Parts: sequence; structure tokens; C-alpha cells
Amino acid sequence: MKAATLATLLATATAARADTLDVAGGRLYYEVRGNGPTVVLIHGGFGDHRMWDGQLGALARDFRVVRYDHRGFGRSSRPEKAYSPVADLLLLLDRLDAKTAHLVGNSMGGTLAIDFAILHPERVGRLVVVASGASGFPIPPEALVKTREVFRVAKEKGTKPAAELWLEHPMVAVASRQPSTRGRLRRMVVENREMFLMEHWPDEPMEPKASARLAELKVPTLLILGERDTDLVNSIGKATAQGIPGTRLGVLAGTDHLPQMEKPAEVNALLREFLRAP
Repeated sequence: MKAATLATLLATATAARADTLDVAGGRLYYEVRGNGPTVVLIHGGFGDHRMWDGQLGALARDFRVVRYDHRGFGRSSRPEKAYSPVADLLLLLDRLDAKTAHLVGNSMGGTLAIDFAILHPERVGRLVVVASGASGFPIPPEALVKTREVFRVAKEKGTKPAAELWLEHPMVAVASRQPSTRGRLRRMVVENREMFLMEHWPDEPMEPKASARLAELKVPTLLILGERDTDLVNSIGKATAQGIPGTRLGVLAGTDHLPQMEKPAEVNALLREFLRAP
């Protein structure tokens, strides 16, 4: 992406109205921009609401766009005990008087969007899952070796070296090297590095897990995967797409775990087409 284009995207992102929401035991930071049907952008792990800088202005031409920070990320408060991220999102929709909303989630945020759509189907218009899938699928231990090493380093050597190690993870092989994304990714990871020591992540305590309940989902669903993401993420993503009736599946060439940052124009085109459909 050209520097001028990136500067324009970041400038439009800063025009959003910012606020905070009190939740049980904490506080959420959120931003709102535009008017129309509500779209909520839900960020993944190892970053914050800035993952969606490239989407905020583009979508705000047709929608009221909301993005927020999970507890322990960005400008939201750190959780002191286990909590329900689905309940947090429900409170946010209520605060905004949004009877229904389109949910767009990346990575951890995509998993949460699926959980929310299962638990509160009446509140979801359309569902977009980016580089993610449903909770509850079996994960081979060897697929988590590099991720667990990051958390081990955080405990034994500190969060700064853990952040550097995460930036070498195969999930972000494209984003950490691409000129238009590497600086922004580094800032988010370094500024959020205390998350590597956080005990309570935004994992919804639901049983059975979403992977066993995908057939319940009746909302129109789009699932976007990155061609160069890890085999684990793409296998879970494809299994999720097969489990949700009528899911539209797309794979973006040359992207990894952060397609919306790496190819914002292509992702925006997919989102606008899908979310504007009757």
C-alpha cells in the first residue's frame, strides 16, 4: 500500500467517537463512526482495535461501525478474574441501542463472534469470521509449540523478548515483514505485551463448545482465510465453514493471520458486498 493511502486510512480512523463502557469488574474502550446498520469489528489476540484501521472509514460510509478493546488489551481494563466476553459484547450492543448488529471478528475475535451468534442469534444480522474458526475443535499439541514458547519466555525472561518472539511466529510471517503492516503490527504487539502474562483471556465459558453447535447458526456467514496462515488455523476455519449451513468461504492469496491489515482494499470489498446484501 502506498504511504499516502495508508495515511488516509489512519486519518479517517481517528475521526471516530471514543467512549468507555463499565462492565462487571472492568471497563471497555470503544469507538463509533458513521450511521446506518451497526457493524461491530472484533479484534484478535496480540493486538487491539487498531487492527481495523483499514476498515473503519471504508465501512462507515454505509454503516455505524463499532470497534472495541477486549479486557486486558488496548485501552480496556485488565481482567482480575474469569468473565464472559459474550456478556461484554451484549452490554455494548445494549449501550448503543443496537437490537441487531453484523459481527466481523478476526482470530480470537472471530471465535467470539461465533460464540455470540450461537448464544444470542436474535442479535446478529450477518457474521464474518476472518482467519479463525469455532472453539472446541481438537488441536494437536505440536501445533501449539511455538505459541506456548512465547508465553514461557514471557514468564521466564519478560514480556519484551516474548513480544519479539511473537513477531517471528508463522501466523504473522507476512504482516511482520510487509512494509505497510510491520510497523503497525510491532507497535500493537509491543504496547500490548503484558497480555502474555494475563491469566484471564476473553474465552467464553460455554458448554458444549461452538464446534458442536455450528448447525444451529442460521445467520448468513462469510469466512475469510489467509492463504499463508498456519495449517492449524486454516483447517479449523474450513471445518467451521463446513459446519455452518450456507457459509461462503474465501481464501485471500498472499495473506496470513491478518488479511484485513495486509490487503485492506480486498477485504473491504468483500465486507461491503456481503454486509450490504439484502
